[in-house]
Amino acid sequence: MFVWVQVLRGVAASLVVLHHYFASQIERGAVVSRWLENLGGSGVDIFFVISGFIMMITTSNADKHPTAGDFLKRRLVRVVPLYWVLTIIAFAMVLAAGSNVNTVVTPEKFFMSMLFLPYNEAAIDMGMLAHKAYVIPMAWTLTYEWYFYLVFALTLAIGLRPTGRLMFMTAWFAVTVGVGLLLQPTSLIAQVVIHPMVFEFLLGCLIAILYTKGYRIGGLPALVLAAVGMYVLSNIFHHTSYDRTLYWGLAAFALIAAATLYRGSQNDSAAIRPFTWIGDISYSLYLSHFFTLALFVRLQKRFEFLSDSFTPVTMVVFLSLVVLVAAGCYYCIEEPARKLFARRRRPLGAPLKT
Repeated sequence: MFVWVQVLRGVAASLVVLHHYFASQIERGAVVSRWLENLGGSGVDIFFVISGFIMMITTSNADKHPTAGDFLKRRLVRVVPLYWVLTIIAFAMVLAAGSNVNTVVTPEKFFMSMLFLPYNEAAIDMGMLAHKAYVIPMAWTLTYEWYFYLVFALTLAIGLRPTGRLMFMTAWFAVTVGVGLLLQPTSLIAQVVIHPMVFEFLLGCLIAILYTKGYRIGGLPALVLAAVGMYVLSNIFHHTSYDRTLYWGLAAFALIAAATLYRGSQNDSAAIRPFTWIGDISYSLYLSHFFTLALFVRLQKRFEFLSDSFTPVTMVVFLSLVVLVAAGCYYCIEEPARKLFARRRRPLGAPLKT
């Protein structure tokens, strides 16, 4: 296991949680600095680069080439169960609340969300308002994930080796993004296909290829790469989606390259195990914090001691609640589902893989 990649998965999910927490507090009237308001948005970019790395590294075994079908089945088992359960719960909650909430979720949006596809009654810009096209707002990133998975599966079906896969996907995404620049489509699905953020997956694939070819870096270069990456990721230097891919995409590349190509990257220690655990539950954390945040805002309205957004007590209560709900989703839904389907598809004694 790549220990520091697992830590970064937890960091990415935590950044997204904080980003949405700050946004919720601004809506309540809290005064938040511009830097804090924007902090955490880059968590998605870190996720995308990590996803590209993991997909490539886990399919690069020279002795065993997975089929496209096996690859997609593993992705289905990994992504679908928790997402479907939480989407159904969110839809049921909106229906039960009725006019008590200002959110309207039509059956069409629910069914499209279940298919990881965007839907909105009015045309929207997926670069700015993608969260409005799903039952669970954060699910917009999963549409990009599945687009990447499908293109990646195509490279497996063709029989390409890792470097060939990367070249094929680079050409594919370059053509689609170029066509998007010319046509400027309004279709929500088309906007996903032509979005430049898809290149961030390829940056992760590149790191995996460098790793499998034996490229390694020492402690000081890894530290410098990580420091530069974290600085850029914690600041806004972009104004468009293309700038974002350039600045945050390359910064995430630097950070994850440092985490994987460093010679001691797989050394485990007791000191970082709590952080790798957050990485273990990062998918549950990412999806479930939508519910936790809604609950916490209601608690803030009821309990005076939580009304101040940034007191130590408020932050401890919020973070504890977020982790508790995420852990519950992981141990009660995500992990049991994964083990159930893993037993069905693997012969007795076969090792588990990500």
